[in-house]
Amino acid sequence: MILYTSMPHELVFPTEAAEFSKQKVVTYNGIPLLVEMDGGQDCTVVRVMSSDPTHFMDDKYTPGTKITLA
Repeated sequence: MILYTSMPHELVFPTEAAEFSKQKVVTYNGIPLLVEMDGGQDCTVVRVMSSDPTHFMDDKYTPGTKITLA
C-alpha cells in the first residue's frame, strides 16, 4: 500500500506508549530539555524545550547529543 500524505510520519505512525515512558523533561545547565533515559544517569537529548533561541544554536544541546545528569 502506498500512502501519499503531507502529514508528518509521526502522526501517521504514532510511537508506542512504552517509548514515551523513557522520556522526561529535565533542566540541564539551566536549559529545559526533553531527554530519553539510556540507563543510570546517561541520557540522550530529544528536544530543547527552551524559548531562548540561543539555546537552540548551542551544539552541546542538539538532539541526539549524549549527556550525563549529575
